[in-house]
Amino acid sequence: MTQNKKTALITGASSGIGKTYAGYLASLGYDLILVARREKLLTELANDLTAKYKVNSEILTADLSQHEGVVKVKEFLNNAAPDAFIHAAGYGTRGFFYEVDEDLIERQVYLMTVAGTVLARAVLPAMIEKKEGVIIFVSSVAAFISTAQYPVYSAVKTYANTFITGLRDELAATNIKVQSVCPGVTRTEFMHTEQYKEKNFDYSFVPEKYWQDPEDVVKESWERLTKKYKPIIVTGKYNRFLVGMLTAPFIGGLIKKRISKNIRKRIKKGLPVEI
Repeated sequence: MTQNKKTALITGASSGIGKTYAGYLASLGYDLILVARREKLLTELANDLTAKYKVNSEILTADLSQHEGVVKVKEFLNNAAPDAFIHAAGYGTRGFFYEVDEDLIERQVYLMTVAGTVLARAVLPAMIEKKEGVIIFVSSVAAFISTAQYPVYSAVKTYANTFITGLRDELAATNIKVQSVCPGVTRTEFMHTEQYKEKNFDYSFVPEKYWQDPEDVVKESWERLTKKYKPIIVTGKYNRFLVGMLTAPFIGGLIKKRISKNIRKRIKKGLPVEI
């Protein structure tokens, strides 16, 4: 998996975890197809990685929260057969479901479910022909619990886990590795959008031990493709402990019930929901 002249297609490559995957795979000798909306950031990243690692870096500007953007990437794939596909594009929203702009919700669901699924379908035939390849969806620990202000985000991340699990079984006769990687809070630009600023919200209340750098997330994700391979992985030991508690047969139900009950109490009293 460290051989030269393989190619990786990465969505959401202009920032955050997607950008970090790009740098990590370039360091392994992968040529890159970098997909995101922001052409200037993509160009800068492509130039930096090409200069540093001597790989070919091609950019493709596309808004994958729109059907036209997905079609653009699909057409590009008519003449390209990436060996790895990483779907890292995504964004969060902040606020109660009925308060969040309808267009934001629609594009969020499309981006993190339909777009990734359609593009995975587009890259798979060539991988199956070679009987090898990598498909990674960036999910979240939010896939394991949902509450107020998170119903859509948790739902789309649960989709990633379910989709990848079934796909792993379908590809059992190949050497194609699929993975849904579930980070917790990560030091990226994810929580510095206008949505979060408008709500004056940040995650500073989360204990330091739960935070990860994107480099740690990506390194663990890639290493787990060959070590203790599973279709769903949670990165970081504290995040694994948290998810282990949430999914435990008895105690997990109690924890989620308590969280839900406390939040409902706060909402009934008109208090802010900070989670």
